[in-house]
Formats: sequence, structure tokens, C-alpha cells
Amino acid sequence: MHIFYQKNKLKLRRAYGEDCPRLAARLRPEDRVELAAAFLGQTAESLLQGFLAQSTSAFVLEYAAEPIAMFGLAPDTLLGRRACVWLLTGRGVERVAKTFLWLARRWLSTALTQYEELYNFADERYGAALRFIRRLGGKFDGRYCRRGCVKFLHFTFRRK
Repeated sequence: MHIFYQKNKLKLRRAYGEDCPRLAARLRPEDRVELAAAFLGQTAESLLQGFLAQSTSAFVLEYAAEPIAMFGLAPDTLLGRRACVWLLTGRGVERVAKTFLWLARRWLSTALTQYEELYNFADERYGAALRFIRRLGGKFDGRYCRRGCVKFLHFTFRRK
């Protein structure tokens, strides 16, 4: 098992397939709503498995041996300069909010040494996610897509 950070009850490690059902069962309601709007008819577990399979790197953050977040990078092309960045959170992530933000900043900084641009879309109704993206330095460029009647806002992180 590859552990990248461990302190007290918190552990950041490489993600594996068996983490997907564990986190899917613990997803925050807001994350579950966002997934349901973006990917109609698909389960959270199957979506996590797909995100993991498409990613060149993916990680799990655990608190007291329970997954509270999973995130990763899925590049557009093998040798490309852009990658789709994704993150899903579970119950309990708010218990370690400051450390989670600190770890996310460090990971994002490392990811931007590999890719010039990271991007994705976020549900405009998910205020906490939009604030988190902004706090990490993400920029919303005004582009969006619609899934049904839900608007998803395009955001990017760029290398400085």
C-alpha cells in the first residue's frame, strides 16, 4: 500500500477498486445529487470505478480507516498537457476541513507540474464545491453545459 501522508487518524494513499463501494456508501448528499444530475441512471459505485479506471493517478483520503474523499486525474491523451481533475467527498470530510484543504493544495501543486491545465465541470447548485474550487485557485470561465435542467460550470486550474 502506497501511503503519501499519515497523521493521527488521517491517511492519504493510492486508491484501489475496493475503495469505490466503500466511498459510494458514504458519499455526502451533495456529491450524490451532483453525480445523479450529471450521469443519469448510473450508480455512484460504477461511476467511481469508471473514474478510477480512466485515471493515471487516484487517491483516497481516510479518516479513522473510513474513506472520506477520492480524487484523481484523467488525462485527455497519454502525452497531453491537460487532464480532467475529479473529486468526490464522503461524510466526515468536514471534520478535517483545514487539513483536507492543505492536502488538496499540495496535491494540486504537484499535479500542475505534470499537466499545464486541469479542468472539469461543477454543479452550480453545489456551493461548497464552488467555494472549494475557488479557494484552491480554480477559475470559472463562464462556459457551462446542461444536463437536463442542471447547469454545470466549467473550471480550470492552470500552471503559473
